[in-house]
Amino acid sequence: MVWAKVAGILEETLGVSRIIRFFAPKTSFGMIVSYLKRLIGVSALLLAAPLLWGQTPAELKKKGEKSYEIGNWPETLQQLGQYQQQKPGDPGVLTKLGIAHYKLNQAEQAKRLLEFVRTQHPDHKDPDLHFYYARTLHGLQEYEKAIPAYKSFLRAASNNHPMRAFCADNIRRCATALSTPTNDAVALVENLGNRVNTAGDEFGPLPSVNHPGRLYYSAAREGCTGGKRDPSGLEDLEKGNWCSDMFIAQQRSSGWETTGNLGGLLNTSRFEAALDFNADGQILYFSRGFSLFSGDMHADTAGRKDEYAVESPLFQGPIQMEEGDAAPFFFNDTLLLFASRRAGGMGGLDIYWSRLTKDGVWSPAKNMGTPINSPYDETTPFLATDGKTLFFSANHLGSVGGLDVFSTTFDRTTGKWQTPENIGFPVNSPGEDAFFRLAADGNTAFLASDRLDAQGARDIYVAYFKQPQREQLENHAAIWIAPPPATPSPSETKKATLPALPYTNDRDLVTGENARILDDVVRWARTYPEATVQVTIHTDEAGALKFDLYNGIKRAEAIAKALTERGLPAERLVLRSVGPNYPLARNLINDTPNPEGARLNRRAEIKLGNASGDLALQTILERPAVPPHMVLDGGERFDRWATGLNYKVEAAVTRQLLNNDALGMFSELMIETQWGTGNYRYTAGNFKQFSDAQRLRGSLQAQGFAEATVVAYLNGLRLSKAEAVGLVKKWPDLAGYLRG
Repeated sequence: MVWAKVAGILEETLGVSRIIRFFAPKTSFGMIVSYLKRLIGVSALLLAAPLLWGQTPAELKKKGEKSYEIGNWPETLQQLGQYQQQKPGDPGVLTKLGIAHYKLNQAEQAKRLLEFVRTQHPDHKDPDLHFYYARTLHGLQEYEKAIPAYKSFLRAASNNHPMRAFCADNIRRCATALSTPTNDAVALVENLGNRVNTAGDEFGPLPSVNHPGRLYYSAAREGCTGGKRDPSGLEDLEKGNWCSDMFIAQQRSSGWETTGNLGGLLNTSRFEAALDFNADGQILYFSRGFSLFSGDMHADTAGRKDEYAVESPLFQGPIQMEEGDAAPFFFNDTLLLFASRRAGGMGGLDIYWSRLTKDGVWSPAKNMGTPINSPYDETTPFLATDGKTLFFSANHLGSVGGLDVFSTTFDRTTGKWQTPENIGFPVNSPGEDAFFRLAADGNTAFLASDRLDAQGARDIYVAYFKQPQREQLENHAAIWIAPPPATPSPSETKKATLPALPYTNDRDLVTGENARILDDVVRWARTYPEATVQVTIHTDEAGALKFDLYNGIKRAEAIAKALTERGLPAERLVLRSVGPNYPLARNLINDTPNPEGARLNRRAEIKLGNASGDLALQTILERPAVPPHMVLDGGERFDRWATGLNYKVEAAVTRQLLNNDALGMFSELMIETQWGTGNYRYTAGNFKQFSDAQRLRGSLQAQGFAEATVVAYLNGLRLSKAEAVGLVKKWPDLAGYLRG
């Protein structure tokens, strides 16, 4: 009876019943089970779970599909595997079994099952079948087979399927993999093994500063202090994720093994993750929150024997995890690199830097720009001790899978970063490879990866080099970061006189004399690469305010296009439209239209500056002369807004005209955008005190702008809360803004 059932399963799923019938008369059931395990990877539990044998097929299928939906992959295999034995041949069930094997890093079993369904049901339209078959082939480094499999997914998936763009990119990544060489400097990349890695998630390896052979890392896995919790931090034993704790591993003669966690003072019921150490290894930076992507960053001082203080003070710097900041790396205690999704970036995660000023505060963070950042994700930066070799992970089309480790070197001669290069196999894989860090001796590096030979979600790996890596044997300052500038004296400050750009129509903005002014702007911007270029469009009262504002931001984009065509990087451009709010001249005289005043008010103004105000360049805006009987103070009012600390209230973020007349009842409206993002940020008001801006925020919310929020500006440029942290000492009113 049992034998007939087994034969039926294999006949339906693998077409090998003749082999089984040949062996059946002289083969024990245990040997058959063993054969099945070798052939299709079915676990013993799948074949012999006594609690499941008494359930009906319908019950097994219902439970298995529920387990599948919540991502309980072992239960999915057990329950749907039992159903498959009783009701063999269901392509949907076989597909889910294959996907469960993939999720458990059982790639060969996943490949066999998914390939079988595709072969037996060539017209099967389930996108998941084709997606996970392609992902499995990709993970097994069968790139030439993965490409047509991804194309099968694109044919089966709807046009709005969320994974279409991902799969289209992966086709290109497979092509990249075919031309990516093996890194000859790497002798071996090895999983740290099951005394460190588990079926959970291990990540963020930190080689010890003072103890060779010691490694700190983080893990979300069974037994962690906080248990299983939902995104709100509440206990959820069924659907919750394991909280993460911080652990220590040690290299023994028998291999790597975990020697313990960092104890109950640091590991709590929340998610903790070790981030970095300071230069002498006595300060541990770590995160604590209700998820790995929220909460606060702490700086805890360690004693000589890894004893930690009861209280862990917050890190006072530009990182705000709630705003999308992550993966900090400290270089010589004076330079901070990190990844962030903050507004104004180039797309996805970008890498930013901040330096410790002479006043002991961290400077506002700056985007590292091209060629390091891209519209894709760049994260987990690591700067070698030579101060000029940067490693980071990115998932753009130069990767072979997900995130790959790239390196780039700062060129002293050109003053630029070289084009980042993929560091190749075997460090990189078709999986997500990140958190790359060289050990102090340069002989080894550690990283986290979810490649298909991992034991869990991510595992810790070690890379052994044939020779010590030179970049980790030299100790230099970060040569690409100039020392913090002293506030220049008036005699040292250069002055750039930039006339306002008049326009009658949109074509006038970038032609004729205005084109020459744009050439000057680019020349000054190249001389002062730390300057942000601010383009502000002023209009006359040509119609409804919402149209004046929107037409203005489109004109600002036309100027931005002309500047980028001259070589100015897009990330250095901030564009604004203030409509007719700051007129130089009267649009009406005695209730009669004044064409001359309207002409004088139509202008674009360009300024180079930075938030800190320490730029050794002063922009002198040369505005047109206005006859005395027409003069208004719009220019002076705008200059006051663009000087020092001010607040506005962001009412809405759109990608097109905000067609809401309620906004028109508020004063000093502005549209602002970072060139290239396509996001238009509508703001209102102009205040020196945060409390006044808060009151306007309440008024805007009462008018239906539920997402209204206060925005701080310093010298005309937006400040994130992360940047504001380091400026509270100089601008005490920012304390209220930070409390929010």
